[in-house]
Amino acid sequence: MPVTVKEVKWGEDNELDAAPVLTDEEQDALKKRMEALDKLLSDQKKGKYKLELMFGRQYKTGQAYPGALSIWESGTKLHGGGDAKVYECPGKTLKKNDCTALIPDASQGYGFLVCPSCKEVWKGTQVHGEILARLTTDGWAKLLYRWWTRVGHNADLYVKRPRRDIRSDARAEQEKSRGGELIEKSRKREVFIYPLRNIIKDVNAGADPLRRFRAFLSA
Repeated sequence: MPVTVKEVKWGEDNELDAAPVLTDEEQDALKKRMEALDKLLSDQKKGKYKLELMFGRQYKTGQAYPGALSIWESGTKLHGGGDAKVYECPGKTLKKNDCTALIPDASQGYGFLVCPSCKEVWKGTQVHGEILARLTTDGWAKLLYRWWTRVGHNADLYVKRPRRDIRSDARAEQEKSRGGELIEKSRKREVFIYPLRNIIKDVNAGADPLRRFRAFLSA
């Protein structure tokens, strides 16, 4: 009896080298789908990627503060939804090769990731989806600009900050027995977006993107 794709977990139940190879027709269909997605994002002036910065309440202008940067593919499901996290190949970090290519959602599955550049297969525990750092606003702007350049200047920028200090709210909850009301509010985050279409507009008007990123983070 033929075995369907759903019944086999390549890289888990079977060796990846034994996985079926796409036919020329399948490769052509996949290429057309990717081109359709690129056209959709281009028509909408939407970045192919999202660069998301998440900060805590320690944010203070002029001082270094902790945060995390993650990279996402925008709406990989063609209908605009389904953002998927992108990972950096750990080849150079783990001293196996010099690769630092990005691993897209299409190269991830069953707890394994296949780098499209060096072709190495990595376990999920070997890769990291966030860049953690403690930087000043200027430092975060430079990091954001470096990754925006790395993804081909094709990304929307997102910043998320908590609306309230969860530690202060936790103490207030204990004192006043608010039933979780304050904690729920503190978990909600403010989201600020600098969409690609606005970046393009500003740069075409002569603005320096690094300065604009710094202003965006300082807003």
